[in-house]
Amino acid sequence: MSLEAFGGKPRAAPAANLTRLEQWAPLCVVDNMKPVKWLAVPGLVALLAATVAVTQAQAVPAPTAADGWISTWSTAHHDPRGTYPAQTTVRQVVRTSIGGTAARLRLSNVFGDRPLTLTDFHLAERSSGASIMAPTDRMVTFGGRTSVTIPAGGEATSDLVSFAVRAESDVAISFFMPEPTQNVSSHDFAFQDNYLADGNVTGAADLTVRETLGRYIIVSDLDVLNAAATGSLVAFGASITEGHNSSGNANQRYTNLLASRLNASGRTVGVANEGVAGNHLLGVGIGPSALDRFDRDVLSRSGVRWVIFADNPINDLASGREPTGEQLIGGLRQLIGRAHAAGVRFFCATLTPFEGNEHWRPAREVARGQYNDFVRSAGSGCDAVVDFDRATHDPAEPTRFLPAYDAGDHLHPNDAGMAAMANAVPIDLLGPAVPPAAPTTLAEAFNNVAITDDTNTGPGDFDGGGASFSAQALAAAGAAPGRSVTTGGVTLPWPATAGAGRPDNAIATDQSIMVPGSGNILAFLYSASYGSASGSGTIHYTDGTTQTYQVFSPDWFQSVTTETTVAVVSAYQNRQGNVRYDAPGTVFSAHITLAPGKSVAAVRLPVAGGTPVQAGLPTLHIFAAVVANR
Repeated sequence: MSLEAFGGKPRAAPAANLTRLEQWAPLCVVDNMKPVKWLAVPGLVALLAATVAVTQAQAVPAPTAADGWISTWSTAHHDPRGTYPAQTTVRQVVRTSIGGTAARLRLSNVFGDRPLTLTDFHLAERSSGASIMAPTDRMVTFGGRTSVTIPAGGEATSDLVSFAVRAESDVAISFFMPEPTQNVSSHDFAFQDNYLADGNVTGAADLTVRETLGRYIIVSDLDVLNAAATGSLVAFGASITEGHNSSGNANQRYTNLLASRLNASGRTVGVANEGVAGNHLLGVGIGPSALDRFDRDVLSRSGVRWVIFADNPINDLASGREPTGEQLIGGLRQLIGRAHAAGVRFFCATLTPFEGNEHWRPAREVARGQYNDFVRSAGSGCDAVVDFDRATHDPAEPTRFLPAYDAGDHLHPNDAGMAAMANAVPIDLLGPAVPPAAPTTLAEAFNNVAITDDTNTGPGDFDGGGASFSAQALAAAGAAPGRSVTTGGVTLPWPATAGAGRPDNAIATDQSIMVPGSGNILAFLYSASYGSASGSGTIHYTDGTTQTYQVFSPDWFQSVTTETTVAVVSAYQNRQGNVRYDAPGTVFSAHITLAPGKSVAAVRLPVAGGTPVQAGLPTLHIFAAVVANR
């Protein structure tokens, strides 16, 4: 449906790289990445007719989990934005919902008006800011090529990337723009800092940032392969779904919190956020209407099995067009029918309250109530009801947000309100819970042999090349197997099984372990093979809270570094002839400060290697872990 149909005129494209506030000043006020007010689009003042004519695309078959690919992150593109000079590196940070053993990218030029050529894509785990953990960096190709040209209005999908993705982690997606580029397919509000840098530095661990970007451009999806995944859930909506007024750079959207609930329950379900601020169900707002974008933004997401439709009708009500409840229900019925035709289950969300916002009117409240009554009724056709209204309204004044959940504009929830929404989703409808594996001791997780006696005719294979530490050399260096090592003021045990050809270290592959002791420091003894290795893990406290930590280990042949603490330097032996070599092998240590006053329940190790050791894959080996005071 055209803008002219409602008495308005198409907007010109916004000026180059203005902030979202500068581009659309009538729409929102932004304070530290937190939009606080949604206003009607200027010019959209014509009254809705008794029936609303919409452009309805034919439903397309939904991608299924059977093809292996599941969306772990996505964003809905809706308009062309920005001007970018030649020789620009773009690095964008996305928050995953589930993990996987491999990944692929999906790119969008749907709103571009010319072919778009990009090169040198990289995936890596983000460390902080614009920096990545270099050992995790992987090149991305398209049909075996490092460059891709996307036609105007088109999309592109990368080849499979051998890149281990962790659930609820930050992945940096970098690419290079060799030519001046403008009006690229974009999503306005990222609520996450993204970065531009000069020159082709897509593989650099650290960037000299030229500009911080508050939107997502070109990249629309990160998909993963995960044999345990049962499908993806698409959150389809407007600014509330998108995460407006949640804390920036903190992943407090209700979809992030829902992903945490699902993971904690043992369900492996990807969560894709397809919210667009200012988007309408029936007519033109920001981007195509929900009816017009449903096939692309929902049915075409990888592995989609469920969709939650939420807050778009609030924007229809606030637009000044004054749709009736029946007209909103008519649009909802169309979406339900198209989802069912594609084999996707449709979860209807009730509309949250907005009295107190400047766009609230008694007649609009009547329409909201009619819509919510229909959603809750037995004959709605909804496969489930997600009652965001009851989860967030004030019981004493049901047409208003509970003050504790109100971000201040009486329209959007704050972080606590986002959590209430996430908790309102009936996750039992997404499959049975899978109790997480109970944490084991580190010794029970040992899966690699690194230390053997010089007289052993079948020494260990620490590095996949037949080399291992010498037990005798370790003893001479003050680290006899079965004894202990003090490093950084913390005493850690050497594995008691070392020296007998039995497993004595754990290749870090996301295991959950119990760590003995109490105190303010989590300490590790570790080393790496096939190059330096790094990764992020999670500390689980007994009160249910978590803490993310990062570890980095140089290769075991590298004995001096300013980034690590050297614990042991010892000679090593090789299977060929069982020879002791004088070249040193090194074990390092790390010390992570724990949250004060809390007790550690379990520690999840990073994903930093494969079992057995794979040639060329940097691998992190954990020898010991303790909690202690320092």
